[in-house]
Amino acid sequence: MVILILLVLLLYVVQTFLPSAIMSREVGPEVMHYAGGPRDHPLKLTKNAGRALRALHNMNEAMFVFLPLSLLAVHFGLDSGLALWGAVVFLLARIAYVPAYITAIGLTRSIVWTVGHIGLGMMAWAVVAKAL
Repeated sequence: MVILILLVLLLYVVQTFLPSAIMSREVGPEVMHYAGGPRDHPLKLTKNAGRALRALHNMNEAMFVFLPLSLLAVHFGLDSGLALWGAVVFLLARIAYVPAYITAIGLTRSIVWTVGHIGLGMMAWAVVAKAL
């Protein structure tokens, strides 16, 4: 479980750099001058960078659920079974969520988001079952 927590945190860090990387690729090096400056005025994001930023905001919300559940799973020694598989489902769904959000293909983003929350539900079920 600890490895999965670290992998989710790594994904979070990667997502924090993604909007800037997309902006740099789509707009050019002047974005880096903005990033290194005082940022007095907000930079208008490109469509894809805006989507990457919104995916990051969504990850912020999901982390408030994932981290306590995963730490409770570690506390209760749930290193296998439903809690572990729920964390795996959550991680894989969150990895898929970023390109699903950026590409905006139909309902893909919503489906992937739902799968990730099913993973959180699996973790919650295992933690509650162990706590009772």
